[in-house]
Amino acid sequence: MAERGYQGYLRRELPAEDAELTHVGPGTPCGEYLRRYWQPVIMTERLRDLPVALRVLGEDLVIFRDLSGDIGLLNRHCSHRGASLEYGIVMDHGISCCYHGWHYACDGTLIATPSEPATSRVRQRVVHGAYPTHEYRGIVFAYMGPPGTAPEFPRYDVYGEDAESVPFLLTIPCNWLQVYENTQDPIHVLFLHARSSGVQFAQSNLVRQVIEYRNTPLGMMNIQVRRMGARAWVRTVECMLPNGNQTGAIWEEAEEEKAFQRAGLTRWVVPIDNTNSMIAGWRWFSAALDPRGQGDRASVGDGKIDFMGQGEPRPYEETQRAPGDYEAQVSQRPIAIHALEHLGASDQGVAMLRQLIRQAIRALARDGTVAHPAIASDGMVATVTQDSVLPLPPDPDADEARLQSFGRAVADAVLDPAFAGRAARAARIRTVARDFAARP
Repeated sequence: MAERGYQGYLRRELPAEDAELTHVGPGTPCGEYLRRYWQPVIMTERLRDLPVALRVLGEDLVIFRDLSGDIGLLNRHCSHRGASLEYGIVMDHGISCCYHGWHYACDGTLIATPSEPATSRVRQRVVHGAYPTHEYRGIVFAYMGPPGTAPEFPRYDVYGEDAESVPFLLTIPCNWLQVYENTQDPIHVLFLHARSSGVQFAQSNLVRQVIEYRNTPLGMMNIQVRRMGARAWVRTVECMLPNGNQTGAIWEEAEEEKAFQRAGLTRWVVPIDNTNSMIAGWRWFSAALDPRGQGDRASVGDGKIDFMGQGEPRPYEETQRAPGDYEAQVSQRPIAIHALEHLGASDQGVAMLRQLIRQAIRALARDGTVAHPAIASDGMVATVTQDSVLPLPPDPDADEARLQSFGRAVADAVLDPAFAGRAARAARIRTVARDFAARP
């Protein structure tokens, strides 16, 4: 009989990573897909009197705010002799290379070549690489796709809520996908954030969820339903393709009745290169999102956020005893190797998200199409991340099935295009809950 155990010798070879989904440099399928969307690249507060060197999607860039207030995002190396523009001089308009004074506008136009004769026509021949930018709520976004193809900058409906937005940017030394797909792995909340090393966020995370997944106009969402006494808590967490995500309140305890409470976190996972990523977005603060005052605005910003396990400095032994998202994601290798995985039923969301991204990548390669968010008449893009905690008596015989059906009904209400705006969607969810609770 063959030995079933001690198989290490037979499992030493590592297959190649899934390059279609994980490689992001210029000309790669995934890289070209991501470049068709606005991507956050830096926090506004870092744009002071000196240029900042950046690496985004495998490209070496430099970003600066010139003395007129315009933002330039340029290829890092001067088109003359390759000196880095991170050492350039910020001008009234654009930036000047320190080496020979070549002066570029924020759009890459060559303004002056003071080291050249007055008769030189180099200014007519050279245009330096540059990308358009958009500054919003303390974050600078860039569009790195082909010239003239930039879509309208999307403003998601949570931006119009009464919560306070605080921008942040974190870096993580691993491939973007293993960070992003974590957002559609809700079962990890029960284990990583509650059972494995003690409760890291809310006590409610100890309650096992009934989970389903659904396509949305922007990508997909997971539907999590928990039994909380005589109430049911329905959380929907959305991924907005290609790499955006919103999730609910960090410390939601589901202690009070509510309908359509909005996001506690909006973020993007942006590849720096194949093996490094940044997570940028906003933490949302309000009394409703954080009734116990557990959040800390002062701990949110460049390189920091106010909840544990995101890469903050901790002793190694502490990370072993209480690992967080950072440890779980980075330890999958610099690029997770999908061919070595054994996906189960609980990985349905991860598999679904990968397939959606793969389909979008192939659609771009096949016919040049990219799906951008539909913008409503109010200028906003509707999103579906929310928390609802509503009365639902338990079914002593089949409560899991009851919770599952209730979650589907709430998800239907959230997605119903006939109801726009927070108040209308909240009212719709409450009506659905009353009708559902009245069923025999």
